[in-house]
Amino acid sequence: MAEMRWTDSQQDAISARRGTVLVAAAAGSGKTAVLVQRAIERLTDPANPTNADRMLIVTFTKAAAAEMRARLERRLHDLLREHPGDPHLRRQSILLSQAHIGTVDSFCAEMVREFFHLLDLSPDFKIVSDKQEDELTHAALNEVLGEAFESGTVASLADAFAGERDDRRLMEMVLTLYRFMQSHPFPEKWLAEKVAMYFPGPEEQASLSPWERVIVAYAQETASHCVGLLSRALEECREDPAVEKAFYAPLEKDRASFREMEALAAQGDWDGLSQWVGGFKPAPAKAPNGYKDDPLTVRVKAYRDGAKSAAEELQKYLSTGREACAQETAQTAPLVRGLGGLTLAFSQRYQEKKRAGNFLDYSDLEHQAIRLFLGEDGTPTAAAREVAARFDEIMIDEYQDINEVQDSLFRAVSQEGKNLFMVGDVKQSIYGFRRAMPEIFLRCRRAFQKYDRKKDAYPAYIVLDRNFRSREEVTSTVNFVFSRLMTQQTGDMDYTGEERLVCGADYAPKEGCETELQFIAREAGVPAEEAEGAWIAQRIRQLVEGGFTVSDKEGERPAGYGDFCILLRSANQYAYAYAQQLQAHGVPARASVAGGFFQAAEVRVMLSLLRVIDNPNQDIPLLSVLMSPLYGFSADDTARLRLEDRDVPVYISLLRAAQTDPRCERVIREIGQYRAVAATMPSDSFLNYLYSKTGYPDMALAMENGAQRLANLRLLEKYARDYEDSGYHGVSGFVRFLDRLKDNNSDLQAAELSPTDRNAVTVMSIHKSKGLEFPVCIVAGCGRNFVSDQRAEVLLHPELGLGVKLRDRKRSARFTTTAREAIGLETARSSAAEELRILYVALTRAKEKLILVGSWEDPARTASKLALELTGDGPSPYTVRRGKNAAQWLLLCALCHPDGAQLRQEAGAPAECVVREDYTPWKIALSHYQPQEAAAQTQAPAPEPPDPQLYDELVEQVNFVYPHEAAVAIPAKVAASKLAAQQDGSGEITLSRPAWLGEQGMTPAERGTALHAFMQFADFPAALADPQGERERLVEMALLTPEQGAAVDLSRVGKFLESPLGKRVLHSSQVEKERRFTAVIPASLAEPEASAGEEEVILQGAVDCTFVEDGCLHIIDFKTDRVPDMEELWQRYQAQLQLYGYAMEEVSGLPVGELILYSTWLNRASSRPFGKTPSKAH
Repeated sequence: MAEMRWTDSQQDAISARRGTVLVAAAAGSGKTAVLVQRAIERLTDPANPTNADRMLIVTFTKAAAAEMRARLERRLHDLLREHPGDPHLRRQSILLSQAHIGTVDSFCAEMVREFFHLLDLSPDFKIVSDKQEDELTHAALNEVLGEAFESGTVASLADAFAGERDDRRLMEMVLTLYRFMQSHPFPEKWLAEKVAMYFPGPEEQASLSPWERVIVAYAQETASHCVGLLSRALEECREDPAVEKAFYAPLEKDRASFREMEALAAQGDWDGLSQWVGGFKPAPAKAPNGYKDDPLTVRVKAYRDGAKSAAEELQKYLSTGREACAQETAQTAPLVRGLGGLTLAFSQRYQEKKRAGNFLDYSDLEHQAIRLFLGEDGTPTAAAREVAARFDEIMIDEYQDINEVQDSLFRAVSQEGKNLFMVGDVKQSIYGFRRAMPEIFLRCRRAFQKYDRKKDAYPAYIVLDRNFRSREEVTSTVNFVFSRLMTQQTGDMDYTGEERLVCGADYAPKEGCETELQFIAREAGVPAEEAEGAWIAQRIRQLVEGGFTVSDKEGERPAGYGDFCILLRSANQYAYAYAQQLQAHGVPARASVAGGFFQAAEVRVMLSLLRVIDNPNQDIPLLSVLMSPLYGFSADDTARLRLEDRDVPVYISLLRAAQTDPRCERVIREIGQYRAVAATMPSDSFLNYLYSKTGYPDMALAMENGAQRLANLRLLEKYARDYEDSGYHGVSGFVRFLDRLKDNNSDLQAAELSPTDRNAVTVMSIHKSKGLEFPVCIVAGCGRNFVSDQRAEVLLHPELGLGVKLRDRKRSARFTTTAREAIGLETARSSAAEELRILYVALTRAKEKLILVGSWEDPARTASKLALELTGDGPSPYTVRRGKNAAQWLLLCALCHPDGAQLRQEAGAPAECVVREDYTPWKIALSHYQPQEAAAQTQAPAPEPPDPQLYDELVEQVNFVYPHEAAVAIPAKVAASKLAAQQDGSGEITLSRPAWLGEQGMTPAERGTALHAFMQFADFPAALADPQGERERLVEMALLTPEQGAAVDLSRVGKFLESPLGKRVLHSSQVEKERRFTAVIPASLAEPEASAGEEEVILQGAVDCTFVEDGCLHIIDFKTDRVPDMEELWQRYQAQLQLYGYAMEEVSGLPVGELILYSTWLNRASSRPFGKTPSKAH
């Protein structure tokens, strides 16, 4: 195994061990390899080794944890192959199975179970399922709200927040606030602090509130931006004397006004800013005669309009003075306090309900661990110190995704914060929706010193900036884009110096790897996936058919479709549409999405059928089933059903039509059958039954993407099994569970096939691509606007707390507040920062080539607007912050790129905005998509002349008759019991008992089954000596359930053992129970009516008991059937015992003597010689 060559920074990250280390690892920098090597070197350090079970390695997904463990196992295995006699390596290999490598949740669960006695919890708690959580949440919320309304404590809240007809809005606010609180170590404390912000003391009232400071800072940023706009307008208007004369003085006056505003903001003068905003009017200006449409005049007016719009936007933030703001805060305060109190009441009730069911959710695991390890003053507890002593080092991967709860937890169980090793890349923190807090990573980075191996001082940070994944064309593109866009104001950090990527990959130079930016104009109403999908398909085909190559371990090879990946911001909604567009243009593609289960057509059909079986009086599900492939009704067919009476349900119309229409009669009959069976089966078994009866899986498999559809149907069955395993039962409950998920806008994961043919383009989300890499990445959908939650009823921020709207009773309207607007500004800034990081993740997935695609109605017009806001320093943070989508950001970069000359010319961008740093060639293009009707615009090709030879071949193939047709009906493998049942005509369907019969005790058939199981597994001598003890042994070994054990009639067991047959068995020297076999028998025995010839089949089964006597093998089959005599038993089971005889002679090598049936009901045995007629009974 070749030795890895580490860079200096990587080696520092591996070797620095005397204190806490933060590793800022850029994309493609080999952070996982470094983490593994550090762990291995700690395990194998010759001077001071660390045992594997004294390391805590934490990551955020089970897959990542499993990969980490597997990598460590492989490395230790390789070392053991090199040093097979090393006892220390062997010990570490054994201890690795006990190493703490897992997720945050798994660590918390382990700690809570270990220290349950300190938390007043049961150690056998269960993690609440989504369904259970939904039910408990709504039950707790309804109870708390009901009690609050009865007591009158929420009258003001209801008046302010609830809707006119229901309190759903108030419920959503409580749930939103509760869930947000859970990302803080002490949720109640955090909520109390944020509510207290609405009750400022005298000193706090004298200065600006935190919300006002946010708005003032934004006003200052806006003023600076407007000064820049007007300064550029002043410079440009000098190009024409007439324009200068008309606009120079007004522009100068406006700029002076904005500078005044900038000064007011710098001083923190809220009232001054409010007066300025209320009184600002642009100085009057009129274009010279004949200059109205002059390009220079248009540009100067555009500069002024931009400044005017920015000033007008500030009015919603600064419309009132500080005194009015204070009154507004005082008016909001009791409502916020009431909302906080209601949320705490809900939290307590929800916890009570979970405790009553012995449930915890994942948030509970973390907070229980916090209770365990941190005191109320934030200091580690005795339990924390005990756990801290177990670990020499705590390694945290993906540290950029941690939140305050998790960070506090691991610091509590560290050795005073001195043995932490944290790895991550804050530029890849893209899980804000999971409450990830990248500010924690940044806070550590700023507080730590840069590592110097000579000083070896801690805590320290180390930067891994070399990218070993991508070509220089890719890394330079990433650097160029984010040097323009990512700053402290827009992305929480400046993309300079150590944050920039350094190309460390060793690729041979080649042409065609330049980055491409394609901006597509499309008509209103044309979907982005249609316009972009058509262009992308064409471009991929050009690259594949044009000989584009990619690099792998063997060198350069031609690119295939599997080397391309399309990345989308929102794949769940659009991935399938892009894949379909590519397929329509001849490019194989597959969508890889999270969720999407309920949108799959085959799943919708089955769910509609389940709903109809549960309740046929549902028109839409019933119509869906009728028009599905199951029954094939057309729109005309369903319309005819409604001709007689449109006011009755469709099911009634179907019942009436069934009297004369065979198709309708079939539907009614089958639905009735399904409803009868559904009442007796668990939901997963019923789905399996339904698949068998309808044949729908076979239909789905025959459709386009059949394997995917079939996998989804099997996954539906698995979800039903999981539902049953969680303690719920029945088709009706399963249907309601799925309906609740849909009503809550939740989804289940669709089946995802591991493609056997990799020659297909993958379409996936940017989030799902994290950690992956592809030769060619196409980032599409860049023109879609970012999704914002600014309209939510309650806006939340970790520092600024919560902001709500107030109700104006006079106007029957709701209006915003200063706190809400400030929180909205900060959350919008945070969202924009995360969108930048998402774009960074997308761009850094590419190994060799990047293609960036966006489409909207008028890219050229957008480019002209953005060009106005460019300076010699590129786009301002204000401009970036207000970007509506990634395409606007990319347009700004394209305007600044040296290869964007034509775009700059058309948009009117200043030449000084060009930046040559990080230059690599770009192909920048604007195009227009025109939908084409292939049938109308493409002339049909002339038909090919007939081919007689091909015709003859087709005729021969169609008329082909398989020469061994008789053998087709013969199965390759059969079960003895099933085969015997088929031969004697006893075809039965065994159904499980309805759940409502469970409390009535075991049925006679079930008691017979229990006795049969006892006879199969019992030690006969032990049963003769102590039947009660033998029964208890079988129960302890789980060969019998406790219920079966109690149902065994030991008197019948005694009668068998004391019978002549029992005595023969007891005296035999060779007795075997539950003797399983696999034998080859003539096919004529399996299919007597088939022309089997010399064919053979495999027979499998299990014989209850065999014993050897006088050199012959005798077979016993115990039967619990309630029959009047033994002859009836022989009629039922003779074929089965004959098969047993053939099989036993083959597998044992002994001649079979007697075939014996023993009836536990009659307490009698009857035997027949193998292959002969009945002889005796005893």
